[in-house]
Amino acid sequence: MISAAILAGGLGTRLRSLVSDRPKVLAPVGGRLFLAYLLEQLASAGIRRATLCTGYLGEQIETAFGHHYGSLQLLYSRERQPLGTAGALRAALPLLESDPILVLNGDSYCEVDLAAFVAWHRSQRASGSLVVVPLEDVSRFGSVEFDETGRILSFGEKRRGGTGWINAGVYLLNRNVLEVVAPDGPVSLESEVFPVWVGNGLHAYAQGRRFVDIGTPASYAAAASLFASQGMPAREQQPPVLRDHPRVPARRYVLLDRDGTLNVERVYLSDPVDVELLPGVLEGLKQLQDSGFGLVVITNQSAVGRGYFDQDELAAIHRRLCALLKEGGVELDGIYYCPHGPDENCSCRKPEPGLVYKAGANLGFDPRQAFVVGDKICDIDLGRRVGATTILVKTGYGAEAASRSDIRADHIVADLKEAAARIIGCCGPPHRPKGGEPPAASGRRYLRHH
Repeated sequence: MISAAILAGGLGTRLRSLVSDRPKVLAPVGGRLFLAYLLEQLASAGIRRATLCTGYLGEQIETAFGHHYGSLQLLYSRERQPLGTAGALRAALPLLESDPILVLNGDSYCEVDLAAFVAWHRSQRASGSLVVVPLEDVSRFGSVEFDETGRILSFGEKRRGGTGWINAGVYLLNRNVLEVVAPDGPVSLESEVFPVWVGNGLHAYAQGRRFVDIGTPASYAAAASLFASQGMPAREQQPPVLRDHPRVPARRYVLLDRDGTLNVERVYLSDPVDVELLPGVLEGLKQLQDSGFGLVVITNQSAVGRGYFDQDELAAIHRRLCALLKEGGVELDGIYYCPHGPDENCSCRKPEPGLVYKAGANLGFDPRQAFVVGDKICDIDLGRRVGATTILVKTGYGAEAASRSDIRADHIVADLKEAAARIIGCCGPPHRPKGGEPPAASGRRYLRHH
């Protein structure tokens, strides 16, 4: 029986702006924790035992998943200091009883027939085998060069672009590959172990299919789209999803600016009493909601960073906004805000796409299938950056923006009511479940994300 290991100890520094309070493997993707998809893959392949190599905030992983995932027994090997990918596996070796050992990177997923991979590895009498997938641009990952028999010839450096094959983060490693790793310090599989084994039985298995990683904000958002398209089955006994990110059916979303789009523009709105909905907002949002679209607010709130008011006062403003919308039968799926000033170089201040990628990963939608609606140039630039359809409303600062020669919105409309009509007219109502009712937005609530 094959033993499996999942490398789940990375610091996730590139994703820290979106997922700062947990390890990357606990990032929510499509309403589930990312690690659940990897465990599902192992369990579906008949694996019965998996060791999680944890490090940074590793206690959260054990709390979330415990010691069983369905029929899969879970063991934990916790590193007290960063050991690198090879060092973590070397430390976990006493828990890994098989030869070879199946290894998955905890921040990526690749569709592959694991049983066929094991059979191929044994038939090649390989020391180690890597699943590889083709990409049009390999600059983020580096490339893998191999001959017609699958023998790996070399590894290309990162930053070199062009098409090629990349390491998909799924390995079969014979025990002797790991036994020679020094047991008392950080060692990397990718940069220190694999190059040594080139020419010594290291092979590439070129049968990987769809691949995604969650190492950057952009790829993190794309992960939800991959799993939605796969139709990943739900298990009867799953670990809990994050309570503040309820799972909702896949659907298209409308991403809305706040001031000047939903409510009357006021300079640094700080008093809930001053929240006033613009004409046509309730009607437009109700039409979108009844047609099945998700509704999310994406807003810059630099007044928090400037010290004009704090996040509790901002929360009161958003509660008032939600209360006014609810009076008209409208409930938002989320409010995501950036509290930073323009000079802080954050990844979440519009037109930077961080908040959209976070919302897409939390709620399970593809930003490229969304609509971004706002009254400012930064809203349109945001939409263009994430590949969404952009709509400029002439409320707030919109009339001034519409007069500019460099405006690049896909649509320019009078107000949100007209924007709703344009969205519904462009694509019709999104998919509805049987019975004709709009998809339920279970657990809708006010969300404080930044």
